[in-house]
Amino acid sequence: MIRNLVFDMAWVLFRYKPMRFTRQYISDEADAEMVHRELFCAPEWLATDRGTLSDEDYFTLVSKRIPERLHTKARYLFEHWHEVLIPIREMEPVIARLKENGYGIYLLTNMSRRFYRFCRDIPAMRYFDGAVVSADEHCIKPEKEIYLALFRKYRLTPQECFFVDDRPENVKAGKRLGMSGFCFRQDVPALCDALRRAGVRL
Repeated sequence: MIRNLVFDMAWVLFRYKPMRFTRQYISDEADAEMVHRELFCAPEWLATDRGTLSDEDYFTLVSKRIPERLHTKARYLFEHWHEVLIPIREMEPVIARLKENGYGIYLLTNMSRRFYRFCRDIPAMRYFDGAVVSADEHCIKPEKEIYLALFRKYRLTPQECFFVDDRPENVKAGKRLGMSGFCFRQDVPALCDALRRAGVRL
């Protein structure tokens, strides 16, 4: 029996379009693509999610690959990207109904400690009973340690959890540890169908 719902954050609770944001401040297309690539797609980004590299150290590192003439705009973009997240509004009523029906609602996210600067701006977050953030645990999905941290922190039984994430490898990792799961593609009706098939009351 499912007693707890576990949700990812990016592309489950909000949409994230950093290239659109970058183009608002950098009109030259080549410059915009380069800044976007270095700020938001750099391999070092995972180290911020893992909590082994601070945001400030990350910017210092990647800014060496950005022309100095663009440093001011690049810093602004990096410091404010979380202000233009787009909540997936259709998710809030689903999570509200789950909460009303007595389910535990938890977050499991790969995110730097910047999470604590914007999490309250995601409407559905007010229904959550707890969160595990990768930067706090120094491990990231799909590594099994972060799932075990969730189970341990909130005393959850994996077989009683249903996990929703936008990345199939993360869902598969959860299933290997005993959770049911669904790979979310911003299709809320499909998610609701999957929940009902798993015996979840909506």
